[in-house]
Amino acid sequence: MSTWRDDPNAIPPWNERPKCHCGFRTWLQVWTDPLPQGKKGCRFFKCPDIDDDFKACTFMQWIDTRPLGRVSLNEVETKGQYYARHTQAREEARLAREEQERRVRQQQIRLKGKEDELKRW
Repeated sequence: MSTWRDDPNAIPPWNERPKCHCGFRTWLQVWTDPLPQGKKGCRFFKCPDIDDDFKACTFMQWIDTRPLGRVSLNEVETKGQYYARHTQAREEARLAREEQERRVRQQQIRLKGKEDELKRW
């Protein structure tokens, strides 16, 4: 079975991206410089520097250990695409958290009702 790591044009699922030193999910890029030799065309994860301020986060992690051959050196993922995925992941996490809180509140209400029944005995 093939994974996103095997397909040079695939975008990894949000939860499979490593987190950088800033705590953000990383941005997928393709190396376009001729140096270091042998890395041109390789994909890597880097810090997204979300607020575009200069930061000292130097996180970088290679995905490909050798160039993928005839892969176009276009941006694999634009900042806009990254931000859209980032926003979607945050929204999904918020909704999941709210659903969990709702379930906990319902459980507390049920337990409170059982407590009241015991007090009546």
